[in-house]
Amino acid sequence: MQKDFFEEISNDSEIHKLTGNRGCASEKLYQLCDTMVASEYRSLICPFLDVSTLSARLKTEECISTEYRMCDGSWHRMLFTVKKRDESGNVTHVLCTVRSISDSKRREENLNFAAEAAKREAEMKTRFLATMSHDIRTPLNGIIGMVNMGNQYADDPQMQQKIREKAMETLKYLVSLVNDVLDMNKLQSGDLKDQQLTFDLTEVLRELNQIYDERAAKKGIRYEIDWKNGTYSHSALVGNPIYLGRILSNIMDNAIKFSQVGSVLTVGVKEETLDDDRANFTFYCKDQGVGMSEDFIAHAFDMFSQESETSRSRYEGTGLGLAITKQLVDRMDGSIELKSKAGVGTTVIVKIPFKIGTQDKNSNLSDKPVSLDDYSVEGIRALVVEDNELNMEIFRCILEDNGMEVTCAVDGQEAVEIFEKSAPDYFGVIYMDIMMPRMNGLDAARTIREMKRRDARRVPIIAMSANAFAEDIINSRLAGMNVHLAKPLDAEKIIIALKQCMADNSDVKLHEDL
Repeated sequence: MQKDFFEEISNDSEIHKLTGNRGCASEKLYQLCDTMVASEYRSLICPFLDVSTLSARLKTEECISTEYRMCDGSWHRMLFTVKKRDESGNVTHVLCTVRSISDSKRREENLNFAAEAAKREAEMKTRFLATMSHDIRTPLNGIIGMVNMGNQYADDPQMQQKIREKAMETLKYLVSLVNDVLDMNKLQSGDLKDQQLTFDLTEVLRELNQIYDERAAKKGIRYEIDWKNGTYSHSALVGNPIYLGRILSNIMDNAIKFSQVGSVLTVGVKEETLDDDRANFTFYCKDQGVGMSEDFIAHAFDMFSQESETSRSRYEGTGLGLAITKQLVDRMDGSIELKSKAGVGTTVIVKIPFKIGTQDKNSNLSDKPVSLDDYSVEGIRALVVEDNELNMEIFRCILEDNGMEVTCAVDGQEAVEIFEKSAPDYFGVIYMDIMMPRMNGLDAARTIREMKRRDARRVPIIAMSANAFAEDIINSRLAGMNVHLAKPLDAEKIIIALKQCMADNSDVKLHEDL
């Protein structure tokens, strides 16, 4: 070391031999550093290679080492080991060895990554529990308070009605909260199956426009469709209409929620044809609401994100809407962009590719929706298939209040037997639960559709299930069901679903055989 001299030794299995390379140790070490070590590690390695300080650094150590990355991306460890000391204990000779540690470094990085992922997951769970604790306890406490108020005002019909309305509104929020959490969990689990269906884009948009025009009007917001810039030539598409509907619904729900009375909400769609088989569709929604700050936009798609802590109390919601939307857009190989300014408003732009269906036809969003008021359900015979006694009682009450005749079945097998024994066109509709003993609703619907009788193919079968995710809705459609209703049961939706089937030329027959 005093002469700054080195001799190179090669290692071949168990044989160590001199290669003949020798010279100035410092020059050789710095040359190797400059030519082989990654640039970002050179300034860290140079002090370690300083031969002039090596003896002092090994004064009380038998070896010292360091790790660094090479220009080719591999990892190496350099080790200085004491080979000889003089009578005073000063180091005179050292052995410098270099070993590849890429495999062990990779394992270490994988462990570090796993540890960081576990830490993030733990933090996410803690945040989830804290958020759910607040968002569930608060409305539950409100419901308890309203029940107590109902006892105090037992003789006041007006107050009783007001309390029932408030309680129903709160319960609907709780249901939406549970649905959002379950949907997000299912998306993150990765066990969803991608279902591709042929659907009519015009029908999807017409239904959404009708729903959100009414919702916007209730809040005093003007709902406008961008006819001038919004055009598309293909209406029959192949893809996932349920995902698309959920994406657009979440976006418009947010737009209405964060907009003030008197503002304008504008929606539109554009098509960019890629080739004979595919087309890109751009959906956009522009509001004049509270907007977002630039800092918030960066993490707007994170779970439970809201602009500020006060937003959680001012604007009711879970903070999961955009997170679910982003996951669905990603599953459809699309993209989503937010353009927003605080106090001005937000524009959401979603781009999704679709395969073009076989039946191309010009589409126009201005097609007038069918009026369901022209259809009456009075006198229709309904087969209700439900294994829960309470749900069956509620369902029977709703249908009979609307003048319908109800026949009950407790599972899919009994429903199949009842329908098989009935006269053709006896039943005008079948309301079918999904999860039941003996035979589930999906199998029952398939069995009925396969029967060799004229009404088996055309009788409306309406699914009613606690499972309301996109995959569940698509599975019910594939089983031959016309509509999928999510529990808890809503009297208005139950009747509207049947009227919609009648309006869609489902050949529903009244018991008078009209």
